Amino acid sequence: MKCCSNHKTNISHITEEKLSLLTGLDERTIRRVIKRLKDAGYLTVQTTIKEDADRGFIKRNSYYIKPEKSNYFFLDNSYFKRNYPAKIAGFLLLLKAICLNNTDTIQ
Repeated sequence: MKCCSNHKTNISHITEEKLSLLTGLDERTIRRVIKRLKDAGYLTVQTTIKEDADRGFIKRNSYYIKPEKSNYFFLDNSYFKRNYPAKIAGFLLLLKAICLNNTDTIQ
């Protein structure tokens, strides 16, 4: 969810269906994880309902992700599946670690 959010506002408008496709998890698991994040205080969910003449009522969720105050970065799991030599992979991770919080991602 975080990788599909606006990194300045920490807001994501991704659908549960899209999260399911990106992660390979079923939508029921996605809903369960979102509830756990919400209950733990890491996520706020705002639901809006719009009426569409063709499709009826459409429900959309906006996810407000609690900003992290400490130093961190996000790393796509596919990074570990690449065949980088160990020294190059280590250098890239070190380089990423000295970047500003959440300024980019390694993909």
